[in-house]
Amino acid sequence: MESSVGIADALKSFCGELPELREQARQDGWSAELALTLAEMRAGTLPVTTAMARTYDRAGLPLRTRRYAPVPGQDPAAPPAGAYTCPGGRCSRVELREPGGPLPECALFDEPLAFG
Repeated sequence: MESSVGIADALKSFCGELPELREQARQDGWSAELALTLAEMRAGTLPVTTAMARTYDRAGLPLRTRRYAPVPGQDPAAPPAGAYTCPGGRCSRVELREPGGPLPECALFDEPLAFG
């Protein structure tokens, strides 16, 4: 079962990206599939993270980016130094990242750790 904090964070991101995802689905011919996925998610028969994974996979996008995306016209910024934790709150791992160090990743789920 997904945590309510995790669901809220996932929904926040997903909701903000849906206009672009809907447009891509319309252009690429998978609007009906997206509508069904969203209906199942709203009905509670499909977990939010599963709906996101299904949608991002269909769109050819990663579920979670592995780096910070720069603002157009700016150089990319390195991930901030500090404490990184399990991205899904699945465990109590905490990794400290030094300035310029690599972004810590979860080897079990193949995801970057979350800042903060």
